[in-house]
Amino acid sequence: MVKFEGVDLFRGKCRIRWSEGKRRPALILDIPYTPTGVKRAYKIRQSIIKQYQAGIIDRGPAPTFGELAQLRLDTTVMAPETKRYTKRNLNKHWLHFFDVPIDQIQYSDLLMPFKSLLLFSKDNQIVPLDPTTVIQILSNGSAVFRLAIKSKWRTDNPALELMREIETTHKPIDPFTKEERDAILRSLKLNQVYQTPYLFYAIRFYCGLRPSEVLALTWADYDHKNSKFLITKSTVRGKHRAQTKTGVNREVPVHPFVKALLKKTPRQLKDSHILTTKFGNGFTDYTNFSEMFVRAMEREEVRYRSPYNARHTCATMMLEAGMEAVYCAQALGHSPQMFFKTYAKWTNADKSAAQEKIWASIL
Repeated sequence: MVKFEGVDLFRGKCRIRWSEGKRRPALILDIPYTPTGVKRAYKIRQSIIKQYQAGIIDRGPAPTFGELAQLRLDTTVMAPETKRYTKRNLNKHWLHFFDVPIDQIQYSDLLMPFKSLLLFSKDNQIVPLDPTTVIQILSNGSAVFRLAIKSKWRTDNPALELMREIETTHKPIDPFTKEERDAILRSLKLNQVYQTPYLFYAIRFYCGLRPSEVLALTWADYDHKNSKFLITKSTVRGKHRAQTKTGVNREVPVHPFVKALLKKTPRQLKDSHILTTKFGNGFTDYTNFSEMFVRAMEREEVRYRSPYNARHTCATMMLEAGMEAVYCAQALGHSPQMFFKTYAKWTNADKSAAQEKIWASIL
């Protein structure tokens, strides 16, 4: 097939590119990528360029939400697991908008499909989604609207506006107290013949690792001399991934409490994972650990919270001990912006008096 400048293949259709000053717009045409179609696409491209040079900007109909969503997936660098998760959210929750031109979607159109995800109905047995999950779903759509804004197809981002509205009512994190943490760990230790759940949550409480990171830990990741874990991989939905959730490797200090436990943990010959099943294999799922955690809370009469608050407990205790927030963010694998947003209450705790004293000293 003869190629024409500025015309390429996109999912069986012709895509044209041209220059408008420093911008490099692209448009997916409803024209099949055939010799005849490529010629037609090239003529359309030439016509657009002439109009731009003459000061006449007519870009025709805006692409659909689905077309821009696919363009973003194809051109954005993401970790494989993140890409799969994003694609699944788009297909499940944004499918209704796939055939709608991107410039015709309004804020009011998003209210019913997305705010309803937060509702709970006892009669219809509708299980609500956590606000954090809904915000993530909206974030996947928001990225498509950002692409539309950069491409000059629209000037606002309705998904971002709805995200901000939900964030204002977002339930804050609810960490455990030191006494609750110790009671839960004690219960896990005393009520399990097999001590893996105890070690799993000890690492989570004292090192702040994500569940997927703990499952993926191997003895090669543990630098016992320097008391550090090297976090480079994760185990998600039964599969071992050669990267973390964020795709960024990091070193995490191993708390002396965890270091003492690791000294007593036997190593398996058939598997290098630190946490192994009774058959000597690495774990692919932590569902059973979560159930054991809940039962431990019930035994110790600890107010129910999601087991994920073990990680929040580690972060808040680091801050309460006086550790610098930026260092804590790096150790936990957060961006500084996300860390300050999540733990704002603790990053500012007990500092008001000191700040007021400095303020009063300013001449």
